[in-house]
Amino acid sequence: MAITITTPSGAHEGAAISGGTASKFTIKRIQFDSSYPTGGESLTAGDLGFTAIHAIMIDTETSGYVAQYDYSNSKVEVYEAGADGAALDEVANTTDLSAVYIRVVAYGTA
Repeated sequence: MAITITTPSGAHEGAAISGGTASKFTIKRIQFDSSYPTGGESLTAGDLGFTAIHAIMIDTETSGYVAQYDYSNSKVEVYEAGADGAALDEVANTTDLSAVYIRVVAYGTA
């Protein structure tokens, strides 16, 4: 399946300066679906209205999971604390994350 991308109420989108170049930024709220795929959910520049992504900041809403952006593969990966006490483990394949939301602030080229 796929993620659902919405714009939070009152969120601003507009011009920004990033790395000395003119770019845009956007704020989005993303909901995962009921079957997380190993390696993450696709989130491309086009999904955010850009031709290229410069940077993405992710904040997970109250779920206890940790999300990060994989720039090489254009995917959002989700991690959780494992019982082994080691670093965070990627969520298992087909895990139901339909109640998990993240907020993304992305900077990119329009």
